[in-house]
Amino acid sequence: MIRLFTGAALLALSLGASAADGNDINGVWRTKDGGYVQIYPQDGHWVGTVVGSRSGEARFDKNNPDESLRGRRLLGVTVLTGLDYAGDGEWSNGEIYSPDNGKTYSAKATLDGDDRLDVRGYIGISLIGRSQSWQRVSEDAPHLEKKLLH
Repeated sequence: MIRLFTGAALLALSLGASAADGNDINGVWRTKDGGYVQIYPQDGHWVGTVVGSRSGEARFDKNNPDESLRGRRLLGVTVLTGLDYAGDGEWSNGEIYSPDNGKTYSAKATLDGDDRLDVRGYIGISLIGRSQSWQRVSEDAPHLEKKLLH
């Protein structure tokens, strides 16, 4: 009986630890627009870099406020920086760059299950912003540039 209780307690602790793991965000995610963003740790924070797209079509940073960068391809551009794990499947204190308008916003992310990440870009307080749900994809997804993976 004691062995059964001890085993059940250890199992519960291990499941609880994995559910609260700050590394769960690690991986490649497909954005609403079909871009692939790899999220990985760098210098104590989480960052996200464009590593491909579902369509495979080249996309350029045409709305960047720096005119000299408007011709660069988005492939390899870091668009998410500074996310910190806050606990309970949430990351905060980051910034996200939107190539759609060339603006950078405060960012936070919440893991919803194993394969869905709700990413929110906002100005000031998180009530004023926009959210997207990103889906986890395999590193074997078509048009994913494996040479860019960290």
